[in-house]
Amino acid sequence: MKLKHFSPAQLRKQNRIVIIIVIVMVIAALAVRQVFNRSLRPVDADDHQRVEVVIDRGATDKQVAAQLKKKGLIRSSLVFDYYLQTHKSDGVKAGRFVLRRSMSTPQLVSRLQNTHYAHHR
Repeated sequence: MKLKHFSPAQLRKQNRIVIIIVIVMVIAALAVRQVFNRSLRPVDADDHQRVEVVIDRGATDKQVAAQLKKKGLIRSSLVFDYYLQTHKSDGVKAGRFVLRRSMSTPQLVSRLQNTHYAHHR
């Protein structure tokens, strides 16, 4: 079996293509990270108005995310759901919660997983 040898010009072209692909991938990864981190921030850090949310027993994480998005408490239901999956201690508790738009996704997740904050109906 004979291996094909590339000319120096072909190798330079191939190296440039690989470098461009790597640069594009790094830029894409940084952009995704930036969007993800932005989505974790509060919707409105200055809005301390109370928003009541009722989580029904048996509600899925996606249902909770959709409900919080509808109430204007999170920026992205997809990011919220992902964060919840990766930071789940006991899962979201059922009950009535008082939340604020000034809360970040990590704060909301912490609050929703803590029975101390759930007011049962």
